[in-house]
Amino acid sequence: MPDSILEKAYYRSPIFLQNLAFSSYGLYLHRKRFWNGFSKNLDWLREAEWWSASKIAQFQEQKFVEVVRHAYATVPFYRNLYDLHGVNIDQIKSLSDAYKLPTITKADIKSNLAGLVSEQYSGCRLMRQLTSGTTGTPLTVSLTKQALNLQWAIWWRHKSRFGLSPGDRHLVFGARVPVGVNQRKPPYWRRDYINNRDYLSTYHISRRNARTIADYLNSEEFSFYTGYPSAIYDLAYLLDEKGFKITSRPNWIVSGSDSLVPRYERLINRVFGAPVTDQYGMTEFAGNISKCEKGNFHVDFECGLVEVEGGSAAESGALILTGWGNPAMPFIRYRIGDAGVPLSGSCDCGRQSLCFSQIEGRLEDYVMTPDGRRVTGMNQVFEYATNAIEMQVYQEQLDLIEVRVVPGPNFGERDKDAFTREFRRRAGSEMTIKFRMVSSIDRSQSGKIKAVISDVSTEGSLQSS
Repeated sequence: MPDSILEKAYYRSPIFLQNLAFSSYGLYLHRKRFWNGFSKNLDWLREAEWWSASKIAQFQEQKFVEVVRHAYATVPFYRNLYDLHGVNIDQIKSLSDAYKLPTITKADIKSNLAGLVSEQYSGCRLMRQLTSGTTGTPLTVSLTKQALNLQWAIWWRHKSRFGLSPGDRHLVFGARVPVGVNQRKPPYWRRDYINNRDYLSTYHISRRNARTIADYLNSEEFSFYTGYPSAIYDLAYLLDEKGFKITSRPNWIVSGSDSLVPRYERLINRVFGAPVTDQYGMTEFAGNISKCEKGNFHVDFECGLVEVEGGSAAESGALILTGWGNPAMPFIRYRIGDAGVPLSGSCDCGRQSLCFSQIEGRLEDYVMTPDGRRVTGMNQVFEYATNAIEMQVYQEQLDLIEVRVVPGPNFGERDKDAFTREFRRRAGSEMTIKFRMVSSIDRSQSGKIKAVISDVSTEGSLQSS
């Protein structure tokens, strides 16, 4: 629990005890993600990805009709929505009928969370996951254990395409806070013995710490790195600037959570000497899209349908997702706020699923701290202000951020305090935080809110520290 007595005791403990506590949390995660159905799911996914186009279409059609009827019968939100729009559920018989259903947005979900959980799971113990993606819209998602297991199997199928296996030693560049932001001496990483991973604090990536982190990476052998590409790029930039060489190289770098833009990928590949792959997913489990060995994005059709609005070969179109992997809280014709460029023709890898050459819309600016760090992962901060409809961080100067909030009816000081606490856990206490209530936040042409807008988060403005 953030800012609890337990957390404060954790930060004051010796490093070996912190590693044991972090591993204990790792055991909890392992049991959630890799229960005894995981291997069966992974085996099925590895077989299904080679299905013919006709078999894929038949499977998706069946699942689409099933989830729509399930939602109308058991989810109050969809029952009310479809009745309001005059939808005749009996007429939804194929994928070609999808246009008859209205689309939904994160704002719709945020204002109707209680009505989005299926009545079929009333009284059941569901898992709760917090997310805002990079959109600034905090959501609480309810998932079954089976849904989370399938989601992790899909993510591991992606990794398995590149020779990686569960249990491989790896390094995580994440946005959680296992290392206190005020810690000034290494190690800036913690070990999870259960999942065979080290977790590098992205909030300690700075010029001052670049040599220490480089020495650490060269002293270890990781099968792969994974996490925010913006954070991996940040470290690559500093190592390259200082001329520090990485000699103990991973086999692969697996990115996710925000956009792997070409300049990121080029520098990451050059500095760490490893190829980079990417996948597009979300806590909502409304869909998933993963790269293949040829570098193209394939829709993971086993868990959902992806529609492309207005897109054609070499042109970007808005993504509309329908997920059937989590019947407890299905997302149907969900405008996620991202876009994709459909691939012209089929992929040379041989898979027949819908393919994209590019996924757009997950790029966010850094927050630059006065001590020279660039802080990513603001989605992990937004999660805690649960009564905000939408949020955005604007940084006009180095020591000041403005938090723009579209407040929900219950938004108040508790949400502000939660945001402030989580922000300071990552960025430190030197910055002034001001809150401004607004009626709306400007969107991009694709309809997406940029979670962070910074006028100072440029490479040239990095401070020596």
